[in-house]
Amino acid sequence: MKILYSLAVIIALAFTIPLNAKADPGRTITGIVKDSTGYLVAGTSVKMLTGTDSTTVITGADGTFTFNNVKVSQFSLIFSSIGYQPLRRRFVLANDNKPASLPPVILKIETTMLKTVVIADVNPVKLKEDTIEFNADAYKVRDNAPVEDVIKKLPGMDVDKDGNITAQGKSVTKVRVNGKDFFGGDVKTATKNLPADIVQNIQIIDDYGDQANITGIKTGEPDKVLNITIKQNKNYGYFGQASVGGGRDAIPGVSSDKESNRYVASANVFSFNGDRQLAFLGNLNNTNTNLFTFGGGGPRGGGPGGPPGGNSNSSNGITTARSFGFNYRDSWGKKITAYGSYSFADNSVNTISSTIQNNLSSTNPSTNTQTNNQQDEKLNHRVNFNIEYKPDTVNYVKITPTYAYASTNTTSDATSLLLRNSEMVSNYSLANLSKSTEPNYGVNVLFNHKLNSHGRNFSVNVGAGSYTINKYQNPVYTYIDGARNAPLNQFINTNSRTDSVGTTISYMEPISKKGYLELNYAYHYAYTTADRATDTLADDGNINRYDLLSNNYNSTFVTNRFGLNYRFIDKKYNYTLGVVAQPTLLKGSSIVDGTPFTTNNNTFNWAPTARFIYNFSRSQSLSLNYNGSSNQPTYTELQPVTDFSNASYPVQGNPDLKPEFNNTLSLKYNKFNFESGNVFFSNLSFIKTDNKIVANTITYPKTYAPNSKLAGSILTQYLNADGYYSAQGFYVFAKPWQKRKYNLFMIGNISYNNNVSYISNVDSATYNMTTEKNIAKNLVLSQGARFRVSITDVIDAEASTTYSVNTSSNSIKQANVNSNFQTLNLGLNGKSYFKDWTLSYDYSKMIYYGYTGATNPNILNTYVERRFLKGNAGTLRFSVMDVFNENTGYTTTQNGSYITQTNSNRLGRYYLLTFTLKLQKFAGKRPTMERGGPGGPPPGGGPGGPPPF
Repeated sequence: MKILYSLAVIIALAFTIPLNAKADPGRTITGIVKDSTGYLVAGTSVKMLTGTDSTTVITGADGTFTFNNVKVSQFSLIFSSIGYQPLRRRFVLANDNKPASLPPVILKIETTMLKTVVIADVNPVKLKEDTIEFNADAYKVRDNAPVEDVIKKLPGMDVDKDGNITAQGKSVTKVRVNGKDFFGGDVKTATKNLPADIVQNIQIIDDYGDQANITGIKTGEPDKVLNITIKQNKNYGYFGQASVGGGRDAIPGVSSDKESNRYVASANVFSFNGDRQLAFLGNLNNTNTNLFTFGGGGPRGGGPGGPPGGNSNSSNGITTARSFGFNYRDSWGKKITAYGSYSFADNSVNTISSTIQNNLSSTNPSTNTQTNNQQDEKLNHRVNFNIEYKPDTVNYVKITPTYAYASTNTTSDATSLLLRNSEMVSNYSLANLSKSTEPNYGVNVLFNHKLNSHGRNFSVNVGAGSYTINKYQNPVYTYIDGARNAPLNQFINTNSRTDSVGTTISYMEPISKKGYLELNYAYHYAYTTADRATDTLADDGNINRYDLLSNNYNSTFVTNRFGLNYRFIDKKYNYTLGVVAQPTLLKGSSIVDGTPFTTNNNTFNWAPTARFIYNFSRSQSLSLNYNGSSNQPTYTELQPVTDFSNASYPVQGNPDLKPEFNNTLSLKYNKFNFESGNVFFSNLSFIKTDNKIVANTITYPKTYAPNSKLAGSILTQYLNADGYYSAQGFYVFAKPWQKRKYNLFMIGNISYNNNVSYISNVDSATYNMTTEKNIAKNLVLSQGARFRVSITDVIDAEASTTYSVNTSSNSIKQANVNSNFQTLNLGLNGKSYFKDWTLSYDYSKMIYYGYTGATNPNILNTYVERRFLKGNAGTLRFSVMDVFNENTGYTTTQNGSYITQTNSNRLGRYYLLTFTLKLQKFAGKRPTMERGGPGGPPPGGGPGGPPPF
């Protein structure tokens, strides 16, 4: 209570201080410092000269500076920052005491000279604390190429065959154009559709959220965000592209019916008119090409979340995709910016898979062979909108409403054979029908108030949302032999809803010229209701309620987070030190078969917070970050009722679970050499989890008198355990020659997980249960090398090789189970240009070690393309995919309970003839209606990033 009282007093003072400031005889002067690319320059020294006196301040993380009690109307400002040319400006203001906001100050990049060699080439890489910026002009591509072709050349960036992007070993989760979310942050909408020749810079940003970007206090794990900035001379105009194509499968033994036809039709239009930007995208194909990525919903702590994420990986299965969407951005006057998008997808996916699962046990090891033929019909809607309101220089409001809707209809036919000690336990087939709808919506409001003092700031962020799952399942079992665990015909209805609300309050107070004290408080409340009703079909045709498999469950999860941080900002370094205390409450209640269950768990965690950034120079930086956070158990992990939708692997929740608490330490080191062009990026991270939620797998004998439904099954339960930790590392070294015409890349990844699980066995004679703790040490290691040749309009090719290892060691030993899997990938891909002709080739040879029944496929995709019409607006392409018809997919999963390897179907050989038409027209300023008429860029220039503070 004392902390809350103190917080209330501070907030009250924060709003009353500006009122008292009116009596001050001096004026307040504010300004902002940027560089020539529009980037806000933090840590700039700003010295004010007023006659014989001088005062110095440092710009904050948002590039802003403030001078208070200025009693003169004429003064000079001297700006100095590492990597930029010093600047001196003279200002003359009106002779009054009204607050003044100076026009933006633009710093020029410092000219670099090394001995007698002047660097005339463009600077390809810039390091800016949490941002790595690449100059797109330094990475040449052919005319009309998409942005994705540029990204493929950037050191530390990787683009897979589906268009998913990783940066410095981590997945890129969001894309922005000129600092604003594009199509709700859906990465491939921008990278596959925007033309490369309109792009100025490509930035990789460690994003800690809007509130952190304003206050500068950055804790927690950041998202990897891709920001694409548009060239100033492309602010006005349009770009459009349309493609249509058709072809057929070329697979021996496949009938030539309509299902073997392949087709693609797509269109996109981009319109730029200063601050107003419009984009329309549409796509129809059955070639496994997805326009949008619809990921899962809320975080683990929110219970059942958003739309299913089945559209995110198109490698496995055969997908027919139907999608369209539009994106909007504009300035509504001088104070309001609005931007948002709508995305729609209607996909059909057929996946055929076979899986071998080895279940670990010291006394009763088992092997489960499964097959599955599954058809999914997926429908997704997503709406995102943002309104940013900046009424003056000290206030900022951002309102973000969101809505998403997903439905999935699934039919599947599966088989399962479970062997234990070479003895058959169960053998059955399963026909399953399931339908689900998942609407979710929410709103987030951010308010920031910059007080009339150097660095004093107050911000509050409030969010609320609702996530709903309505799911129907009808598993129908046909038992061939062995245990018969689940009812033959079940009707399972699950209705779950999570309502949540949360807020984060931050107050920052300067205590010296370079030091700041921040007090923050965060509150989160989530209430989940989950009703599960299971009915069975009797032999006489009647439907009966199965009370043992039904229940009504609700849970409440509340966290309070109190934090105190000290931040120090200097030219070459800045750091944040603090402490956080987090009490949590998790309580729930349920009724199973007429018996009530209640839980009430209170936990308290505290952890230090630390962040250190050291800028050796503009081209070399080091950062260290530590934070702690908690995770709520999921609905499945909590619900105390047995789920028999999978007869061999029933699941039962544990309502007495406690939340997890993660301690995360990360280290990053980046270096770019201006003279040689060498690039080295690296990062390390370590996570230790207290009260880790782990699985306890219980193996029951083939005959189990106490509960025949569990006979022969492997039941999964959940409990908390300590001892889990993981570590990850990544590095990339890039060596260019001749202005990046030739590039060598060395890339390495490593991850190590110390998994904890429990394995229990029920004795077949006494039915006594024994439980063992299993420590599964899993190592995943990969080392790759790539050599790229990039000569504009001649060749753009890359040879690559990657060797990967996935191995594990279990404290519970088990004979005749392979836990060592390796792959060797050899590749050659590129394009050769012959004036208006293009020959493209993408070859890979995958060699598998340790996979049962795996082949070593040769995959070759190729096309020949001819461009024609005025300005090369038209292209005609003939492509053959999977020339050798050997496309197969093998994956493995290892944890403390089982080891699996899965083989899934993929799209085989087919040919396609495609025609594409591209039209574009751009200008650097607003077109004039007649000579001498009004024109030029609008006030404030072209579209930019977030509003300055």
